[in-house]
Amino acid sequence: MWPSARSGQGQPPSWPTPGQSPPPPGQSPPPPPSWPPAGQPPYPGPGYTYGYGPRPPRFRRRPRFLGAIIALAVIIVVGVVVGNLGKSHENVSVSVTPFPSGTSASAGHQEPPGRIGSSFELKDGSGNLYRVSLTMVIDPAKGENQFTVPDAGKRFVGLVFRVKALTGSPRDEDANNDAVIIGSNGQNYAADFDGIAGYTNFDHGAIHVSTGETVTGSVTFQLPKDVKVSTVHWTALSGFGATVEWIGPG
Repeated sequence: MWPSARSGQGQPPSWPTPGQSPPPPGQSPPPPPSWPPAGQPPYPGPGYTYGYGPRPPRFRRRPRFLGAIIALAVIIVVGVVVGNLGKSHENVSVSVTPFPSGTSASAGHQEPPGRIGSSFELKDGSGNLYRVSLTMVIDPAKGENQFTVPDAGKRFVGLVFRVKALTGSPRDEDANNDAVIIGSNGQNYAADFDGIAGYTNFDHGAIHVSTGETVTGSVTFQLPKDVKVSTVHWTALSGFGATVEWIGPG
């Protein structure tokens, strides 16, 4: 006999569970077991996947064109930086134009050669202006005393200079460093530091003269007997400034 619902009740019929005998007539059947059974978790919520944990979040791929734009921007920035560095290190060419005769010479410029007796205006390291003249070439020159003699096969040559301070007083000007003889053999000859008769070597080469005053001194050289004085150079700032030139006697 199939159990049926009680009249007046909309309950579904009670079915005995396996191993359970039907209730005797007139006895209410036991309540249906609860679901899910005790000790088991309830139904999983929406989105639950049996046998798996929660799905990891999906990462969206960056569009390819975005990476290309970033790379292009980096290349442009690097190009601008390198270009600016290159411009900051460009060599600057400077043209050197000789001063006209009768004007003052400054560092990097040289006047046309002059004859013995002509003068040139130069500046020292402090900007003081002075005039220098080669007044005489003594060739051969005699030593200042009997003990002052040239080396074997050589002779003394004396250059007499006159220096006038035009503005200020020349500083750090040493005639022994400023004056050089270029021989007929193309060789440069520096000062010998020996004294010659009739002249002093300024203040051991150092030039001391006040504004408007003039001082005269000589510079001694030793040249081989067969070498003539071709030209004479005077370079300000003890050999580091502007250079002027006189043509020698031959």
